[in-house]
Amino acid sequence: MRFFFGLIFIVLALFAELNETIIKETNTTKFQTLLKELNQSAPDYRLQRTLLYKIISLQKQTISLLSPKELEVKNDKEFIDTFYKINAILAQSFTKQDEIEDLAEQLQDIKDNSDEANASLTSSLEYAYYLKQKRLYEKYIQLVNDNYKKWLDTLLAKMPKIQFSVKDVQKRIKKALKSLQYLEKRIKKLQIEYERYTILESTTRAQRVAKDIAYLSKKKERYVKIIIKAKLRLFFKHLKFKLPDSLDIAKDIIDFTKAHSSTPYLDKSFSITLYYAINKIVGDLKATFINIKNSVIAFLNNNSVIGIPLYKFSQALGIFLLFLLLRKIFALLILKTLYRLAHWTKTTVDEKILEILEGPLKFSFIIIGLYLAFDLTGIYNETISKVVKSLVIFVIFWFFYNAVNVLDETIYRFAKKFGRELYREIGAFFIKTLKIFIFSIGLVSILQEWDINVSAFLASLGLGGLAFALAAKDSAANLFGGLSILADRALKIDDWIKVGDVEGVVEEIGLRTTKIRTFEKSLVTVPNQIIANNPIENFSRRNIRRIKMRIGIVYTTTRQQMEHILADIRNMLQSHPGIAKNATLIVNFDEFEDSSLSIFIYCFTNTANWQKYLAIKEDINLKIMHIVQEHGSDFAFPSESIYIEKLPYEKNSDTR
Repeated sequence: MRFFFGLIFIVLALFAELNETIIKETNTTKFQTLLKELNQSAPDYRLQRTLLYKIISLQKQTISLLSPKELEVKNDKEFIDTFYKINAILAQSFTKQDEIEDLAEQLQDIKDNSDEANASLTSSLEYAYYLKQKRLYEKYIQLVNDNYKKWLDTLLAKMPKIQFSVKDVQKRIKKALKSLQYLEKRIKKLQIEYERYTILESTTRAQRVAKDIAYLSKKKERYVKIIIKAKLRLFFKHLKFKLPDSLDIAKDIIDFTKAHSSTPYLDKSFSITLYYAINKIVGDLKATFINIKNSVIAFLNNNSVIGIPLYKFSQALGIFLLFLLLRKIFALLILKTLYRLAHWTKTTVDEKILEILEGPLKFSFIIIGLYLAFDLTGIYNETISKVVKSLVIFVIFWFFYNAVNVLDETIYRFAKKFGRELYREIGAFFIKTLKIFIFSIGLVSILQEWDINVSAFLASLGLGGLAFALAAKDSAANLFGGLSILADRALKIDDWIKVGDVEGVVEEIGLRTTKIRTFEKSLVTVPNQIIANNPIENFSRRNIRRIKMRIGIVYTTTRQQMEHILADIRNMLQSHPGIAKNATLIVNFDEFEDSSLSIFIYCFTNTANWQKYLAIKEDINLKIMHIVQEHGSDFAFPSESIYIEKLPYEKNSDTR
């Protein structure tokens, strides 16, 4: 007995120091020896034995992937089978990657729950098992990642020699798909039964249904495999001849696998291998382009906004852009051709018609494009209908508005019937009135299209309507003021006028205001009611301009000299070509001023032009200077003469 307990003690002591040794051990024989030396009376004996059996099994496992013989394909069946197996291996590697993550969590839990100083044999064996399993999976993944492209390259190199038979493939796919759909319906019903039996805690029935589900799932997976392999025949048939349909078939295979296959990650492996094959055979650039195209199409088909698929929006955008292109073609080809033809005609009517129609016709393409785009998307509701109708009304009144702009010369000719002096002002008034009238009618028409009663709206404003009317009072006063200006013909464009403190040249007479350019070149806008209610001094209406001045002659001038000076100035003015002959002309010696003999000169130039007036006045001034100097006199200037009878020092000398 002492020997037996001593042996147990030594073994337990030995096990206590085996933690790191067990974890790092790779020799299967040592694990077999440890299995024989286990203490059968230990509480964890059964678990320890199971873990050791699993570790020994893992140690003996070898990774079997794809043999070189499987790559030596001779016909389309072997080619498809090998390609499918490569995908199954790749899918399994993705599954093992998930399992590695789970194993890593298990290892961390064991490590956290174990005391380094007092680690048990069970926890060490458990840790060793999970670690070796993790390393085995990592090795498997590494081998797959290192070799799957080589397998694909080897397989694809043999593709030109393989004849892919696609006879009756579609029929086989259709038949298998029908069976697959039937099985999926059966499985779905059984799953509902299983859930019901589970809720009712009917274990026997639930187990029986679970067996049926497992059996049908295996059968279903066989049909999935048959359909995938049939589709792969079509894919490689098209890929062999580098047809673009191969990319569509590849997408179909991936989508079908994702929807029906129970093998995890099989769709992901097919997305890798199929596109790798396309890039290898077709070329990276072309394959990428086709892939992007298909991705965009898939995105547009599978996504929606406000319940409308995105592809409908893309179609609508395409139609709208098409009409923008047609609009550009219409402008560059048709309109330019019509303008050239109109240029060769003798009349200008056709050119004016084209100018009127050009803008509205070009905008009509946008309206038609919008209408068809909305109609195609299926969102052509009452609001969109009102928008389109409003745009149509806008185009119609745009046509009339353009007609006013283009036919302005005709309107000016019509305005001449009311007087040639103010025809420009009256014509501009007519044009602005017509534009406001067209704009107002168009706005009312659009508002009525939106079921807005303008008159009722204004009547319903109450105090707001009163405020609006009061605000419009000044506008009405200005409007009637403009009419009175035109009716009285008090001024016209380019007239030099003065109203109150504003003096300048009239640039524009509007419905509400008149614009005056001052001589400082600033633009003053004066409301028409101010002009109508104030005196207007119109300098442009005079045809002559006054010269009024005084000249002073020195007191040394004799009577005879003065008489000759006055007579010569009168004769000079009467004979001067710039002086109006029928206007008042006055030249008189009328005052004795403090420093001069004052001569008053009053006459008119025969022009109202300011520059010409100044030139005439300058010439007259020079001639007056000549006359005065010729008669021995001169011009006086303000001066004072101081007369001193006796100086102060002279008075002092007299006293002495």
